[in-house]
Amino acid sequence: MRKPILLFGIALSVFFVLSQEGDRSFDSLGTESSGRTSESLRLEETQDHVLPQNQALRQNLGQALLNTTLGFPDAKYEVFVPVGSTVYDLMDKASKQYGFSFSGESFPGMGFFVEEIKGVRQNPGKGLYWIYYINGEKSQVGVSSYILKPYDVISWKYGDEE
Repeated sequence: MRKPILLFGIALSVFFVLSQEGDRSFDSLGTESSGRTSESLRLEETQDHVLPQNQALRQNLGQALLNTTLGFPDAKYEVFVPVGSTVYDLMDKASKQYGFSFSGESFPGMGFFVEEIKGVRQNPGKGLYWIYYINGEKSQVGVSSYILKPYDVISWKYGDEE
């Protein structure tokens, strides 16, 4: 009767010791290791350089941010903006973050309309305009009037209004 109790006590002790080891792990030679691979260390070391917005995201801790995508005929950007931001705010932040320009004009009751992006100006004489789409749907309001939602995809196309 003493043997099973002794074996149970030893097994319980081993289990307790192993459970206290927690995050510690050992390599095949019995040397203690951190449990992180060289790949995970490399990612941690370069984390600030993976995506430019990661740095901006860390600077805005405590402020809720939306992940949005901004697309042009020649490029696509992922941008984090504060909750409550408009497409205008998104354009402003992306232009500073990625180094492009845009300009336009405000119209009472309709908001700000973009007339030029990256040096390409609309041409009403030829019927060419900058038109933006929200998740594939043509917008009906100016960029300063639409409040972004999580994961919105804003796409710009240069062409006729139809």
